[in-house]
Amino acid sequence: MRRRCISLRRVLSGITLFGIGLYSPRLSHFPQWFRSQTTLNMASYRTGQSLRIDVLTVTAQELQTLLTNGTVTSTELIQIYLDQIDKHNHKGAKLNAIISLAPFDQLTARARELDEERSGGKVRGPLHGIPIIVKDSIMTEASLGMDTTCGSFALKGAKAIKNADIVNSVLQAGMIILGKTNLSEWAGKKGYMIPGGWSAVGGQTQSPYVRGGYVKGDTFLGNSNPCGSSSGSAVGVAAGFAPISLGTETDGSIIQPSGRSSVYGLKATVGTVSTKGTSPYSPFSDSLGPIARSPADLAALLGVLMQKDFGDSLSRSWKGQKVAFIDPYLWDIPEAAVRPVPGFTEYQRERYLAAATLIENNGAKVVRNAVLLQYSELEFNGKEAIEQVWDHDFASGLEEFLKGYHDAPIKNLKDLVRFNEEHADLELPEEFPNGQAQLTDALGDLMSDEDYEAAKVFLREKAKTHGFDKIFSEHGVNVLVMPQDCRITTIAAAAGYPVGIVPLGYADFNGRAFGLVIVAGEGREDQILEFMSAWEASNPTLRKPPPQLVESKI
Repeated sequence: MRRRCISLRRVLSGITLFGIGLYSPRLSHFPQWFRSQTTLNMASYRTGQSLRIDVLTVTAQELQTLLTNGTVTSTELIQIYLDQIDKHNHKGAKLNAIISLAPFDQLTARARELDEERSGGKVRGPLHGIPIIVKDSIMTEASLGMDTTCGSFALKGAKAIKNADIVNSVLQAGMIILGKTNLSEWAGKKGYMIPGGWSAVGGQTQSPYVRGGYVKGDTFLGNSNPCGSSSGSAVGVAAGFAPISLGTETDGSIIQPSGRSSVYGLKATVGTVSTKGTSPYSPFSDSLGPIARSPADLAALLGVLMQKDFGDSLSRSWKGQKVAFIDPYLWDIPEAAVRPVPGFTEYQRERYLAAATLIENNGAKVVRNAVLLQYSELEFNGKEAIEQVWDHDFASGLEEFLKGYHDAPIKNLKDLVRFNEEHADLELPEEFPNGQAQLTDALGDLMSDEDYEAAKVFLREKAKTHGFDKIFSEHGVNVLVMPQDCRITTIAAAAGYPVGIVPLGYADFNGRAFGLVIVAGEGREDQILEFMSAWEASNPTLRKPPPQLVESKI
């Protein structure tokens, strides 16, 4: 990508503008939290008498300041981000994070419309005129110029009848959808042991941090892959393809790839954000959430999704926070998922324990060695309870989802399995011998409705009442912090609770990133954001852009 420089048309105010709702772009009209956030670092932007935007580090919050001050327009921004996508999606680092782009003329028209609104004194909110990328399991209707393939050739060319509810919210808030992101096909509900971020349509998403990229034959959550079905959304933000993105999650699909991409991610409480128009897994644990480079950006996008103002959560202070940590030596991820690397597991534990000390030293109440039930305790009738619930829900959910297309060649789960068999050269590569075993398992679901209801009650009671809620009440804490490489997101899914992740460190052996996972109670996304805000303030230099992409700019 050529280095993009823009004339400095106005001296920056040094005050970051960020907020919710319609407003006139004047400083006095902004709530206090807009004006109290981190100011722009001028040295990062000014080169001589011109202004350079570094897509690897700039936040949506900072872009909003530049837009408000007239330093840049949304029309210029979309070209800057399209340049970066062109440089590193299929060329350069070959990240394969973007599966399709909106037509350029439509993007330009949308950007100009939003620029004109701004010039006329109308700004819809903190993300007015900001580019965003959206996971390709979230429906965008035909007029936006992008398919919704879910990574499957069965939906290649099929047109969604209307937008997912959440897409309408994004558009109404004034964002510009640049494109759709690659993913684990069918949001991970296809086969077993397939690496995160692989789809037949999009190929293998690559981590921008891992030196050498995905190693063929690595485990499905191995240290070389981007890890999770929202991989393209997380990688896209880390790689500077957009400042923010949307993902979906049933179990770890936002959290895991966000941690591997050294960005902030959050899954909202199950049931609080409409999932209509998104590829289903199970309503028992499906949700959506934002991915961003900063807690402030995450709060702004989450505010759009949930129609709430999270400004009060961005205190950047540990004062009054109450945090529980577990014993990391009791929590590991199975070797079948991630092969251990000598010294790395111990390094992750050291970083986790050091985080507890840092937080405590900065004024938070910290409880160590809290005891949370293990995933093995979530069995029902001798089998994994949550997997049974997911399989029971999938066929009916998929059939309803497919009704949202004008001309899809498949109408139900049986059609999908048959399509994959008939197009095995595209959909069932030999390297993945269990290429659609999850689909066939769901097709063979024999769980009774009575057992299904009982399993849901069992899971909620175990994970909520005897799990997180027990820790929160017994220790007087608001959040539980866990290592990334364990089954914490599955237990959070069983509870239906919100879960987030912050950057924590990087592996010496290949550069992969890892993070800290934060779980809060039902509807308490604000407490996760409060933790994230204080974490960022305490670790201002911890998150680093992908070295291989930084080097490519030289």
